Amino acid sequence: MWLDTSYISSKIKFMGKISKEVVGASAAKIMLSLLAMDDSYGYEMLMKVKKLSEGQIKWNQGAIYPVLKKMETLGLIKSYWKMQENERPRKYYNILDNGKQELQKMKDEWNLVNSMLNKLWYK
Repeated sequence: MWLDTSYISSKIKFMGKISKEVVGASAAKIMLSLLAMDDSYGYEMLMKVKKLSEGQIKWNQGAIYPVLKKMETLGLIKSYWKMQENERPRKYYNILDNGKQELQKMKDEWNLVNSMLNKLWYK
């Protein structure tokens, strides 16, 4: 299953040593990984990415929604509205079984490429 993440590459605020292309290519992997941990809403996911990257990756708020929409269309995730007391409704996302399977495939692919690069770079 292929997700075009070129849109998100153009919306990333680059703060460190990671190229926009690498972050864009990993956007769906990052989002599915976050959702595998717990349901989340867009802004919360942005803040988690910022924290996990120690501020080196900052996505614009509108950047992730096309990727989330595409993943929902592909049946990888599902959205739902949730009301919290004294807060406005938020659209949460939940990973589905197909999304978990796709995430495992992504992990396997990423690990293969990482392993190969480590062999090439650290011989």
